[in-house]
Amino acid sequence: MGLAITGRLNPVTVGIDVGQVNDPTAVCVCEVSQIDTGKIRYRGKPTLGHHDVKGNWIPPKGAEPVLRSEYTVRHIARLPLGTSYPDVAIIIADMLCSPMFANRNVRVLIDVTGVGKPVYEMLKKEIALRPQCKHIRLKPITFSHGEKYNRKTGVMAKKFLVSGLQSLLQEKRVHGPDTPEMKVTVEELRVYEIKVGDEGSSTYGAKKGKHDDLATALGLSCLEDPFSEQVRHSERIY
Repeated sequence: MGLAITGRLNPVTVGIDVGQVNDPTAVCVCEVSQIDTGKIRYRGKPTLGHHDVKGNWIPPKGAEPVLRSEYTVRHIARLPLGTSYPDVAIIIADMLCSPMFANRNVRVLIDVTGVGKPVYEMLKKEIALRPQCKHIRLKPITFSHGEKYNRKTGVMAKKFLVSGLQSLLQEKRVHGPDTPEMKVTVEELRVYEIKVGDEGSSTYGAKKGKHDDLATALGLSCLEDPFSEQVRHSERIY
């Protein structure tokens, strides 16, 4: 994992899709970095860099580079089918306690819809017991109908997750390794199905007989941009 443009370690986002009886649990770890787009954002009246009367350098103001966040998949995998929920919590907690996650902004988004709730509670307790995991932010996500995502409550429509991930992929802002797991993830996304009910409501998921756990874990890991909290509004972008 690398450094951010500021010289600090890049933040990490983790997506967890908790498996059912016949579906394995999937975990995706992304490193989030900011890329310079080559554009400039102007805020107010810009000034050029100059030396004052005492010879001190005064840096330019009012202009800053426009950056965009990109996600690089560092790990994506399924846990063995049949792994007990307590073991799932311990395995993930062990991973999060790795030195690779130290001194980083780490946020973990876990699907708590259905059986995911008890796993979330177990993982929360495991993290609380480990001093090296105190900095990790664990957030439950509950899937619902509709089209929106309530960032405060964590309630999200599957459509929001799917459309957001599709947008990132089309913009080439998600990068993954050439591994069998990543190839399976791409295939899951390719066969992802949208079903429209009699009343016009839509549901999203894998086709019958297929899995979508890896794709969901990837979507969760790309759901929130750690750098968005630093976004500044501007008047013009060139």
